[in-house]
Amino acid sequence: MCDSWVPSSAALPREGQPVEFVLDDRAVAIDGTYARQIFRSRWTEYEIARVRTWRVVEANASVRA
Repeated sequence: MCDSWVPSSAALPREGQPVEFVLDDRAVAIDGTYARQIFRSRWTEYEIARVRTWRVVEANASVRA
């Protein structure tokens, strides 16, 4: 299962960690990874300042319904 949501102002994920993250002024989580102080989705990259909250996703998590 996923961990609790963490404000990006309080802490950041480990390098290369799979995460879900929510941008400021958005309600839907984005799947991605955290690397080189950037949250990366499949299509683009977001600076830390744009990410409101994040949570760790298990690398072997099953597909969500």
